[in-house]
Amino acid sequence: MIQSKKNYILSLYFGYHDSSVTYSSRNSILLHLEAERYFRRKHMKVNAQQMMELIEVGLLHLGLDIDDFSTLYIARWNNKFPSRNITVLGKMFSPILTSHHENHIGCVYPSRFEKSLIVCADGGSEDGTTKFYLQDEKGIRLLADYDDEIITGKFYGTITQMIIHPHVGRAHDTYPGKTMGLAACGNYSHEFQQLLEEHWQEINRLHKGGVDRLLDVFGLSSDYEQPWLDQRRKDLAFTAQEFWQKAFWDRVSEYASLSDNVCLVGGCAMNVLLNSAIADAGVFKKVYVSPVSSDSGQSLGAILFHHPEIECKYPYLGRGFGEVAQVPEELLKDILAHRIVAWYQGRSEIGPRALGHRSFLGLPDSLKMKVKLSEEVKKRESYRPVAPILPEQYLEEFFRTEQLSPYMTFAPRVEDITARLAPAIVHSDGTSRIQTLAETDNPVLHDLLVAVKNETGVPILMNSSLNLRGEPIVDIPEDARATFWASKADVLYVNGKRYVK
Repeated sequence: MIQSKKNYILSLYFGYHDSSVTYSSRNSILLHLEAERYFRRKHMKVNAQQMMELIEVGLLHLGLDIDDFSTLYIARWNNKFPSRNITVLGKMFSPILTSHHENHIGCVYPSRFEKSLIVCADGGSEDGTTKFYLQDEKGIRLLADYDDEIITGKFYGTITQMIIHPHVGRAHDTYPGKTMGLAACGNYSHEFQQLLEEHWQEINRLHKGGVDRLLDVFGLSSDYEQPWLDQRRKDLAFTAQEFWQKAFWDRVSEYASLSDNVCLVGGCAMNVLLNSAIADAGVFKKVYVSPVSSDSGQSLGAILFHHPEIECKYPYLGRGFGEVAQVPEELLKDILAHRIVAWYQGRSEIGPRALGHRSFLGLPDSLKMKVKLSEEVKKRESYRPVAPILPEQYLEEFFRTEQLSPYMTFAPRVEDITARLAPAIVHSDGTSRIQTLAETDNPVLHDLLVAVKNETGVPILMNSSLNLRGEPIVDIPEDARATFWASKADVLYVNGKRYVK
């Protein structure tokens, strides 16, 4: 039970997708709840009644009462509550309305950089799409507004609408990662390069009525069934990624003299190819991307922006229902026997990536294992990559980078030894979206990886989010058990307890 001091902070985000609630003391972030995890609907936006339910769930989990909260932040973007006096579970608040970009910026404050260039890029809000800021001892200063250039989430979302799915919402909110994955399967097209240069302004806006005209212009069929078998779609994905990425770098490099550090935030910062291109350029000493760069971090970022002194211990800030203190006795045997393990541990990681507390794990030593996990267990498309997790001390032995990636936000090229010994986690372009793990981040999983290295010579496991295709990552133990029984995974561990079918 948390001692009541009547001075806690509550922060809400409705938005048009990825609604969330965050709870904080005056010292640290206590809990971050994403609506999709609780209501079991991916990228969910909530109405006022559902928000009240989500607030109450968090209070019950923390053992707090609404009377313990003195401050209420509500994001302006698609707010469903009154902007002045509002009653939340019987208590009246005068809410403080927060800015979309400021909320994004708050999510990078845990970097603790004294000075940094902040690149905030997304698909749009009351604050626009893409803006560059400088953060220093004087605070935050707007450097440039690039809403009318290529480097926005709108551009990438429309490309996804042309390649992956015709629905504007799904294309912009759910499927950009599929376009990024498909890009590795394509080739550069001079034809598409020219068409992108001619039509980027039309692409760089929302197309709620569909993209039929753009399909005609780019010579794409209206059949979205299997884009990985459509060479033109693959080539457009590759060429558009390169076109968009180069435009980003051209602008970012103009400001590199202002700081040795750069923070990337907003939905565009989920593009690991872009992040890696900026890191690999070697212009910045440090590149930081938070685990909640997308709108799923809005309520959390609001608190951090207004209270930068508050401690935020990424990434395990979701609900927890127990913990595991050491590697379970049979876990290493299960891994070495080439079983796919559904792994549930401690508190949920926040954000859209599997960070070791809600994961499917398996040996990466064959393409057969990749097919087993990605296609047979998770029912994903054949072209989509599987990510690895490894102890950070082995990073440079297996990957061509010095950039740590604790939140799966970078995709460096692999070394030859990795392609030979861990082919399951190598994408078709020779990259891998890695999670580097420090022992202090997750001692149990770190010990498991070291044990795997002692047995196989390779300290790497496949690490994919504990969910099935189209579902959010699991949150509570009941979700984990339901997902396990609905999947073809071989074994489940819930805080150390082993389940088999």
